Amino acid sequence: MGLHTGVAVGAGVIDAYAGWISTVGASVPDLPSSSTGDDLSQASTRLAAVAGTSTCHLVLSPTPVFVPGVWGPYRDVTIPTLWMAEGGQSATGELLRHVVETHPAYLTGAAKPPAGTSPYDFLNAHLEAMRRGRSAPSIGYLARHTFFYGDLWGNRSPVADPDMTGSLVGITPDTSVDGLAVAYYAAMEFIALQTRHIVESMNRAGHGIRSIFMSGSQCKNPLLMRLISTACGMPVVLPEYASAAVVHGAAMLGARAAGGSCREARGRLEDLWSIMRRMGRAKEVVWPDEDKFEKQLLEAKYKVFLDMCKGQREYRKQVDEAIAGWDGGKKD
Repeated sequence: MGLHTGVAVGAGVIDAYAGWISTVGASVPDLPSSSTGDDLSQASTRLAAVAGTSTCHLVLSPTPVFVPGVWGPYRDVTIPTLWMAEGGQSATGELLRHVVETHPAYLTGAAKPPAGTSPYDFLNAHLEAMRRGRSAPSIGYLARHTFFYGDLWGNRSPVADPDMTGSLVGITPDTSVDGLAVAYYAAMEFIALQTRHIVESMNRAGHGIRSIFMSGSQCKNPLLMRLISTACGMPVVLPEYASAAVVHGAAMLGARAAGGSCREARGRLEDLWSIMRRMGRAKEVVWPDEDKFEKQLLEAKYKVFLDMCKGQREYRKQVDEAIAGWDGGKKD
């Protein structure tokens, strides 16, 4: 480029990659890993889930791992010689917003939360009140016979089918706030089960994911975080800067480029992983629910989730085959 030696060149990264940089290097005791301490080998055991309107799922590997329906692997994207793979959900926060804001109880104002409270905090509290009022063993028990598949905007991975849509089994005439709360919970349950689908597909192909490092606005929903942790059977790490992880990651990139005060004793620039370890901050670890029946319920729901995913594609295939060559009844 004709630049003088020593001129720093910055390259932008998409927001999801900045979220990865911000979170996965944080020192977190007691996490399952393939190594001890916080050395770089731990990076391949930590999936970054950057969850806002949609969710990106990023993980490094020392060798290229090809996963059907997952983008990559890309070499040298963040750490030299390592490979980055990226799964994702087409809609996360957007799915919850759609389910809540199109429900009759929301449209009529019956589910209006108190001032200063988000609709999701309101619904989480309402679900807990329902659990107590019905003497239910868990919130999940309230939605045990509601089966929701939520790829309303297609599937990014691992199915990678833009024609995927949503489906619901267990429809009732309930238009009350109780009905909205159950529908909202079913949507969160879908998000958690689809996260497991992505993680399992990546691990089956050769990744070694053992923990999930969340960031983004969805971190503020403790019920969703617990669902994801229990459904996936692994700890979910929440960062200190949940909603600002992308900005925090960009600051780490700035530290990497700055040199000067970030130099090691031998005079070399501090590498990015070292900066991620030094500047990364974990706030909380959400561990899977150990209740036997809660785990059995989610296991059964996961089998239904897979069946609904497979069934939808089979239904479309049957119909497409039945009308192949049909011109819609048009005549010359």
